[in-house]
Amino acid sequence: MGHLFQVGDWVTFLDEVGEGKVITVRGEDVEVLAGEFTRLFQAHELIHRDEEAVRKMAQAPVKQKDLDVRPNAEMPLASSQPAKLGPLEKDLHLHELPPLHREATAHEKLLHQLDHARRAIVEARRRGDRRIVLIHGNGSGRLRHELEQMLRKDAGLRYFDASYQLFGQGALEVEILHRSK
Repeated sequence: MGHLFQVGDWVTFLDEVGEGKVITVRGEDVEVLAGEFTRLFQAHELIHRDEEAVRKMAQAPVKQKDLDVRPNAEMPLASSQPAKLGPLEKDLHLHELPPLHREATAHEKLLHQLDHARRAIVEARRRGDRRIVLIHGNGSGRLRHELEQMLRKDAGLRYFDASYQLFGQGALEVEILHRSK
């Protein structure tokens, strides 16, 4: 069975989330560099990524569908509990937070981000959530370092790297061990 994979091709994984770059091809075995890791796949487990199609989709305007998506009041929910799809996420990128004054220093911006992280943890505790993801992004590492310092001081919290597949290296997942301080 022939396949079209060549070294340097970008591929998407068929049965899981992720993508990577082909680094070797041996028959039906295809080795893929995904982030910092190499993984071995069978050719039928991969989909060739057409960069031109990806580029066109990224540039195309998003069109609103004509579908009415209002909930149907006649269909009861299976449970009286609200559905929780995953941990609460708080994006700490400055453009996602309420703006500071225009002349804010780097230190003031960092304090602003840390304040919003603290508030998000307090809110998660108030709601009874067990986890929250703090998205810090990939920068110099200063915000991540300061978040870790802050989290270490609270014995009611434990933290670790959030899902690499979902957030790359740019997020911490915080487990709330005690619901209140």
